[in-house]
Amino acid sequence: MKIGIALGAGAARGWTHIGIIKALERMGINIDIVAGCSIGAYVGAAYASGKLLELEAWASSLTEWQVFGLLGIGIRRGGLANGQKVFDKLAEDFCKPSYEQMKKPFAAVATDLYSGREVTFNSGEIGDSIRASCAIPGLFSPVEHGERFLVDGAVVNPVPVNLCRQLGADFVIAVNLSADFRPQVLEQNSIEHQKMQKKTDEFLDSNQQTSMLRQWFSPDPKPEKKSVPGIMSVMSSSLEILQARVTRSRLAGDPPDILIEPQLRDVGLLEFHRAEQLAKRGEESVERLAQQIRYQLNMS
Repeated sequence: MKIGIALGAGAARGWTHIGIIKALERMGINIDIVAGCSIGAYVGAAYASGKLLELEAWASSLTEWQVFGLLGIGIRRGGLANGQKVFDKLAEDFCKPSYEQMKKPFAAVATDLYSGREVTFNSGEIGDSIRASCAIPGLFSPVEHGERFLVDGAVVNPVPVNLCRQLGADFVIAVNLSADFRPQVLEQNSIEHQKMQKKTDEFLDSNQQTSMLRQWFSPDPKPEKKSVPGIMSVMSSSLEILQARVTRSRLAGDPPDILIEPQLRDVGLLEFHRAEQLAKRGEESVERLAQQIRYQLNMS
């Protein structure tokens, strides 16, 4: 039986995937097939290339200021960040140059900006395919691929269970990083989510290089009024709500055999410097389901 893992989108929350994969392997589960969307594609490419531990070591070493530098925040056409250094690092240190050279079958998903169609990558050179899968609308510029412009796969398929099955998986473990953003959960924890989104705005607001962004996009500082959310807060919240709804619909139509949903409501979109903590949460989420996983896989 071939086991596949579908690694969902979620920006910085995606470092949780590292802990989940490590915990599954400690249980003796051999993952044969990997599919990923957005940050799930980034982590998945490293894992399928046999470089997960190297990625973990690098991610765990990042400071908040290093994250800011890697993202390349600034005014540019199509997005607020470049992110080129992040994807150069993946290509140079953590990822094989082609899908065929990876140690495990791997697929990534992106979205055609104009047609809205799902675009799958699973053969040929890696090129800009991971960058396209990670191109969060508004944050990163769309990626030109042939005659198309591609954005984040989370717009259409945040947790690509279907790609695992297409690659031949008989049993699929899916990781949904947006479970805390379902409408009913958002209502119950609205204050926590407001705090989390505020952290994203403050991240951009904390660096002197973003003085122009602050002037254009930061919340109204008038003390007598409730602060208006900043542009990143608006974009990230909107995308998270959309992603949660799309995920729920896609998982209902193509349910995985095991669904892992870490609790991540306090993690901001750009808190990539929290990798060590997030990997630990991933391990804990697997531990909570260990008995169910063993039962469904007939493990003694």
